[in-house]
Amino acid sequence: SAEVVVAIALTAPLLLFTMMPMMAPAIHRAMGPVAHFFMGWGGLLLAAPVQFWAGRRLYRAAYAELRHASPGMSSLVMIGSSAAFFYSLLVLVAPSAFPANTAHTYFEASASVVALVLLGKHFEAVARGRSSSAIRSLVALQPRTARVHRGGGQREVPVEGVLVGDVVD
Repeated sequence: SAEVVVAIALTAPLLLFTMMPMMAPAIHRAMGPVAHFFMGWGGLLLAAPVQFWAGRRLYRAAYAELRHASPGMSSLVMIGSSAAFFYSLLVLVAPSAFPANTAHTYFEASASVVALVLLGKHFEAVARGRSSSAIRSLVALQPRTARVHRGGGQREVPVEGVLVGDVVD
């Protein structure tokens, strides 16, 4: 679906540019300013559509779960990803509200959670569709008639006409 494509397209560069510099010092030196942008306002620009547009159906499902006092996976996902998103937003707009060296953003985490859950739901829907198709194909293979032994001979009868005790070939 479009939501999955958008979520992955926006999350991939966010992950790449925020995580790659942490993996190697040489990459960190080369990508430092780019990573800084994606950990700040660039992260907000990429994560917001993932969180609120691509993830809107997860928000609706979470709201329904919570309204019925029956929290489930959607509630867990949206509470967790929203916490990461809004914490990161607060870090951007009010960094002085945090103790020294603790004001870090987690836009990549919020977007990744939503993108991965949407991708998982997409794969689940594809698998269900294939299973349903396979079951329909199996049902179509069901025989319409059966050969039964009755009265010393063999006859072909509709499957619905097979009786308890009939010997079927």
